[in-house]
Amino acid sequence: DSDSDSDKPSHPTELTISHDGTILTGKGDVGTTVTIKDAEGNTIGSATVAADGTFTAILEPAQINGQTLSVTATDSAGNVSLAVTITAPDTTAPVEPSDVQLSEDGLTVTGKGEAGSIVTVKDAEGNTLGKATVGSDGTFTIPLTSAQTNGQTLSVTSTDKAGNTSEPASVTAQDTTAPAAPTDVQVSSDGESVTGKAEANSTVTIKDADGDTLGSATAGSDGSF
Repeated sequence: DSDSDSDKPSHPTELTISHDGTILTGKGDVGTTVTIKDAEGNTIGSATVAADGTFTAILEPAQINGQTLSVTATDSAGNVSLAVTITAPDTTAPVEPSDVQLSEDGLTVTGKGEAGSIVTVKDAEGNTLGKATVGSDGTFTIPLTSAQTNGQTLSVTSTDKAGNTSEPASVTAQDTTAPAAPTDVQVSSDGESVTGKAEANSTVTIKDADGDTLGSATAGSDGSF
């Protein structure tokens, strides 16, 4: 049949996805219909190639998580080109780590996160205490450079291969570190009060030689009592 079109159109070329993942542009045979599908085969966009050989297709939903898309061109006779693939930008941050726990000795942080992402543990000053890659089962175990046993609050984030970083999860260390002994301790001349310095907000207790409590007070924010 001389009217039949048995030749496949050329596959689309020069494919580009916008940074926000909503637009795919490229070039193709004039008049062909370009169809974009996701990895599951769902059509997420299409467009007709204009007279200048270019097309602009709206993608819905936006593709911003590193998805692999398949792009084909179909001519008026229904012939479909070979499929070409393009990878969407990954601008989606991973979810924050979950089930985050700090070991009793303060040396290991465990939890769950996005497989393949890198989990980083930092102290309140922003110093990195440890990092590890989340396993294929979604779990991680991070050895820390120093034991965290004094009630410190730690920040735990997950960063994917594209450099996107999650919101931080937090974990608070147990306080198993005894405060330093009170200093500058003085008894008033009338013997009715004791003053000195100690760890802020700690409770200072005064006992006699027999172990009986004579008094107690909370050290102020400046360490005085």
